[in-house]
Amino acid sequence: MNQPATPVAIARAFTEAWSSHDMETAASYLADDVDFDGPGGHSTGIEAYLQGLSGFAQSVTGLKILAAHGGDAEALIMYEVTTAQPGTLTCAELLTFRDGKIQTDRLTFAPKKPATD
Repeated sequence: MNQPATPVAIARAFTEAWSSHDMETAASYLADDVDFDGPGGHSTGIEAYLQGLSGFAQSVTGLKILAAHGGDAEALIMYEVTTAQPGTLTCAELLTFRDGKIQTDRLTFAPKKPATD
């Protein structure tokens, strides 16, 4: 498998992998000591990170990437993810990279508000 070369390409590939339940591919983008901070808590290390992500990913039924931007050592990706509960979430993740792997993941999200007539 050819790994994407830029942080933005890695962020997209990583997000597409876990949201389609391909945790093996998702794991290939992570540093062993990946550090996560989000509304659900904090984790350090690939095992803890994947445990939390796998639990969430199981409920994902859809993904729409809204934007992805970045530089040489970071990427910001914004997406809508559809789950059974709580429904559609609008998420933003700031990912930093070391040696081509995701080193830190800072996540924020909010439920998507239903359209009003």
